[in-house]
Amino acid sequence: MAKGKISAVKVIFFLTLLFIPAIFDLLKPGYFPMHDDLQIFRLYELDKCVQDGQLPCRWIPDGGFGYGYPMFHFYPPLPYYPAEVMHLLGVSLFTSIEVMFILSLLLSGFFMYFLASEFFGTMGGLVAAVFYVYAPYHSLDVYVRGAMNEAWGMVWFPLILLFSYKLIKTSKYNRKYFLGFSLSVAALILSHNIMTMIFAPVAVIWSLFWFWQKKTWKNLKLLVLGGLLAIGLSAFFFIPVILEKSSVHVESITVGYFNYLAHFADLKQMFISRFWDYGSSLWGPDDDMAFPLGHFHWISAGIVGLLALFRFKKHKKEQRLHLLIGLLLAVSLAYTFLVHSRSVWFWDNLPILYYTQFPWRLLTIPVFLMSFTAGALFIFIKPKFKKTLAFILIISVILWNLPFFKMDYSVSITREEKLSGWLWELQVTGGIFDYLPKTASRPPGDAGFSIPQFIEGNGGVLDLKRGSNWTTFTTNVSTENAKLMIPIFGYPGMKVKINNKQVQYQTDEDLGRIIIDLNRGVSNISVKLHKTLVRHASDLVSLLSLLILLKIIYSKNE
Repeated sequence: MAKGKISAVKVIFFLTLLFIPAIFDLLKPGYFPMHDDLQIFRLYELDKCVQDGQLPCRWIPDGGFGYGYPMFHFYPPLPYYPAEVMHLLGVSLFTSIEVMFILSLLLSGFFMYFLASEFFGTMGGLVAAVFYVYAPYHSLDVYVRGAMNEAWGMVWFPLILLFSYKLIKTSKYNRKYFLGFSLSVAALILSHNIMTMIFAPVAVIWSLFWFWQKKTWKNLKLLVLGGLLAIGLSAFFFIPVILEKSSVHVESITVGYFNYLAHFADLKQMFISRFWDYGSSLWGPDDDMAFPLGHFHWISAGIVGLLALFRFKKHKKEQRLHLLIGLLLAVSLAYTFLVHSRSVWFWDNLPILYYTQFPWRLLTIPVFLMSFTAGALFIFIKPKFKKTLAFILIISVILWNLPFFKMDYSVSITREEKLSGWLWELQVTGGIFDYLPKTASRPPGDAGFSIPQFIEGNGGVLDLKRGSNWTTFTTNVSTENAKLMIPIFGYPGMKVKINNKQVQYQTDEDLGRIIIDLNRGVSNISVKLHKTLVRHASDLVSLLSLLILLKIIYSKNE
């Protein structure tokens, strides 16, 4: 493919300079408001898990209005573990989260450069990287929605296509490409469930195209094995999501505000409007948030598409790239169509789309593919004009889209303020019905009580201790029999022991809190979330996959 690349270190340094305007507000003191204002809370809860030795973290103690619930059992954890490492090293919760937002933008650009430069040379790679980072949707994810996981999902798109291409074209097994493909797919799975589902058809189409072009179908085995290793590495999260979702409420994810019918975008919003705001997605075209593809993005894509079409027969050496451009633009148009309300038939008849929630979320794919194809302009340009064109495009797209890359406003807030009072209540109740254990028929309307309560009989509770997924205490019952309600939701794997002997428990019909029977006298009680067979198996698969990964890393490249 295209030659004339410069060293990766120089590229990363130069790109970082170009990306500074996009991340500048994140470098300022203070924090910023966002739609998904649970980032600090999630990291705080993960820190409790890590400090408590609950690895992988599944159950958080303060969610569900204080009753605890299995958030990280179903919510992709990848962005929060690097943030936790920073926090353990002394970085504040706020700074750790902002650094992860910054890295999501920087790495997206770096990885896009490596992909695009493979096909379109250095100038094409630089332009594609800048287009990708400065796509308005990237700002929407970071500065408006605060969608940490989705932003990190977009990080891995370029690497997956790059390493799958290299695996397909290579004449023999290459350890670096195999590992790169497996790790990037695993990272996507662990970053965002929906982004994985949205991106999967693109990865399949891309791979089939290159198998067809390169005639290396024998390498299909490497791609399949790489994918299986990726699934294995992410199994500790991925398998329980699939097999244990029946134990929690997931219906809230696709109803009410999250029903797809309320979140289509029209052509003006995607192609024409310069509107930008920090409000919500609403029914109809009068949203308080914007969904532009980016003017430079779709115009450049259109120009590249026309050039590829008109020059297809004249330049046989580049016909493969022309075909690729046409295919990717066709995929972009298909995804863009699904964002428009005219596609409602597909949404009504393909239930898997329901979990996307917001049709405009599919814009991640056209944004990615159009940014990539913007780099293709440089296969049509004479060498002497490439630097000039790259300079014009880079400066233009930065200046045109930079107004979008701003915080609505910054706030000065301490950890204590964020984790107390009404702000704390907002966080422990945020998304409270998502992944709520099914033992609870509804979300709690009030904060959970902290000390177990006798609902029948009399007694006292002493020596109460509580960790991330466990609690212990002593009871002294003064009546012949008693019933004790423990402020933890009943959930598969939650085990209760009385005097070191496991007992069966009941749950109250309303909120699903644990209820146990006690006899007169002193009893030592422990409640802890244990692993089910599914969790044991998934953790074992991930452990074995990790051992395989290490074996591959330290083996010879054969």
